[in-house]
Amino acid sequence: MSEPAQSDAFCLAPLRGVTVRTFRNLHALWFTPPDCAVAPFIPTFAGEKIKPLLLKDVDPELGQAVPVVPQVIGKDPAQLRTLLRAFKAMGYDCADLNAGCPYPFIVKKGRGAGLMRDETSFARMLEAGCEEMPHGFSVKVRLGIDRSDLLAARMALINSFPLREVTIHARTARQMYEGAVDLQAFTTALEACRHPVVYNGDLRTRADFLLLKMRLPQITRWMVGRAAAVDPFVFARLTSEMPPPRDPVRLKGFLDDYLAACEEELYGPVSVLGRMKELWSYLHQSLADGERIWKGVRVCRALHEYRRVVDAVFASFPGFVSDVALRGLHPDGNDSTCFLSEVPHEGCDDHHERP
Repeated sequence: MSEPAQSDAFCLAPLRGVTVRTFRNLHALWFTPPDCAVAPFIPTFAGEKIKPLLLKDVDPELGQAVPVVPQVIGKDPAQLRTLLRAFKAMGYDCADLNAGCPYPFIVKKGRGAGLMRDETSFARMLEAGCEEMPHGFSVKVRLGIDRSDLLAARMALINSFPLREVTIHARTARQMYEGAVDLQAFTTALEACRHPVVYNGDLRTRADFLLLKMRLPQITRWMVGRAAAVDPFVFARLTSEMPPPRDPVRLKGFLDDYLAACEEELYGPVSVLGRMKELWSYLHQSLADGERIWKGVRVCRALHEYRRVVDAVFASFPGFVSDVALRGLHPDGNDSTCFLSEVPHEGCDDHHERP
């Protein structure tokens, strides 16, 4: 297998409620950061007046340790323009359209992955985005909704706009985040796309990376989402043949800082505990005896209980699972394992932040 080229770049995917600004900034402080990040989506809304809280996650004045691209979800081009103009006023020259969110209640409303179902609506959104941000607008898509041929059917439309890049998650919306990625369908879309393409889907370990590099030598931009929440050390481990060992002291320091930051920015202990549980719903999968640890965190009802459980984990640290256990792809290019079923409210639930 070929070694990764120096030009390979890694982007942190948007996970609503997880890869928020505080997570991104502290992750960059404690671990090897990604080259950039796409922020969790901001929904379009009716009206011209924007509440500051809506833009807080991408506010440059609050500090962004990693270059960030704001992302929008919606289906109304006028409302899209409102948000893009707000981004430009904040100094951004790039933004992304979420046409890939797989959650059924979003898809049914014609947003996220559902946007591609209506070719006219999809075209109007791409047109508005490219007019507001010439050569700075991008889109994140899936292979389709129920079948993997919808993206291929929309590729001529996508090619007709001057997009900065197209991120393709190599699954359908119906699959959510489970089952095999479809590398054959991804390759078909890649060959048809005239824009730079970012690969997304089951990139979890260096073995996965090298396998994907062999299968997809044209790709130099890679998006990593859930794997970064499962294993915060992932970017160092993807890029280095011999990365330093994962250090539980660094992981504990990050978790302590993240908890303290969440207490400052969120309203009340319930919201703080919810934010920490969302992270742990992924993180426990990188730890030996992770299911037991997750059960202990999940039943916590107060922050003092959470602190007691987490302190006990690191006082007698069980160790990390092997890369083999974390791998997303079989050597034949098929998906081998799936992460824990998604947190039911991920992608839709907002924690209450302080203004």
